[in-house]
Amino acid sequence: MKKTINISIGKQYLFSTLLLFLFISVLYFLQNIIGYETVSLILLLIIFLLPIFSFEKGPIIISAVISALAWDYYFIPPHFTMKIDKAEDVVMLFMFFIVAITNGVLTAKLKSKDKRMIEKDRKLNALYQLVRHLSISNNLDEVLLMAVKQIKNVFGFDSIIFFPGNDGKLKRIPHSASSFEPDEMEWLLAEASYKSKIETGKTTAIQNDADTVYFPIEVNEAVFCVFGIRTKENIDIPQPEIEFLRQYLKEITSFLRKFSVYSKP
Repeated sequence: MKKTINISIGKQYLFSTLLLFLFISVLYFLQNIIGYETVSLILLLIIFLLPIFSFEKGPIIISAVISALAWDYYFIPPHFTMKIDKAEDVVMLFMFFIVAITNGVLTAKLKSKDKRMIEKDRKLNALYQLVRHLSISNNLDEVLLMAVKQIKNVFGFDSIIFFPGNDGKLKRIPHSASSFEPDEMEWLLAEASYKSKIETGKTTAIQNDADTVYFPIEVNEAVFCVFGIRTKENIDIPQPEIEFLRQYLKEITSFLRKFSVYSKP
């Protein structure tokens, strides 16, 4: 898998500014040898190279602005003034901003596309691994144990599973495959999900401040069990991750449907 160097946005601003300061300082003493026109090309090259090191749009545009202003003030005659006498120098200065906008926008689009592809590959691989592991399960208990394990591996979340009893009411004691112990509030949220056939708890309209979100798992139009997914305290689940979690649970449901005919805790 291709590895990329991730630099925080704050460090990108700092690094790009320091890099330009270094180059501008060196070029200032070389301008009489190489000419101020060459200086502009070197500064332009630096701006072009920043996306290679995964710099964001903001630092790239700021770097272009700094380069353009520094080139105007320190290199274009007359020095130490913003006045520009030659039309070609005005055009070159304008090109800095065009390059910055183009480079920044294209960089943002490419990074966004790259992130989407990486995320798509992650989800496809996670679903493949889930189906592969569940397909070798021999009974309902093994399916549940593997489902809890895979949810932990992929999402980092703990799981709890409640089944209804013979009386049609949700049992207070969760299935043994569960990875955490519930309190009274957890069971009430699970029961609400079971009775209403809707999601309850975190990210929902019912007890949104809870740490667990409960999903009713329906088999043959009836709630077969209730799956609870617990996140870390005070950490929200992004909506795309919730959607993927629903898709993940659908795959699990297909295997639960297979064994629900033969056994039920």
